Amino acid sequence: MGSPNTIIMHAINFGEVYYDALRFSVQNAKKIFNIMDKLPIEILWKIDKNIIEKAGYYKTNFKMSYADSYVLAIGDIQNANIITTDHHEFDAVEEKTNLKFCWLR
Repeated sequence: MGSPNTIIMHAINFGEVYYDALRFSVQNAKKIFNIMDKLPIEILWKIDKNIIEKAGYYKTNFKMSYADSYVLAIGDIQNANIITTDHHEFDAVEEKTNLKFCWLR
């Protein structure tokens, strides 16, 4: 996938951002697509068996949204830092796994 400094986002998570913008207006959602095209973020558009298995593991073992389980799956598979502000969903995961977190607040 990307270099060690690549920011990676799964399409499921991009869809969550899009959905959140769409709740306010179609124009906001269109702006999100335009902004995302300009950011140095690699969007993973495929879902394979490994991602589904990892996401399923995190979803069933920790209380979180389905989309957040994909964040963890990609972080796990890529051995990457998970950049987040979601303490309420990920604090328990950080305590009970070897995943690496970078907290924005």
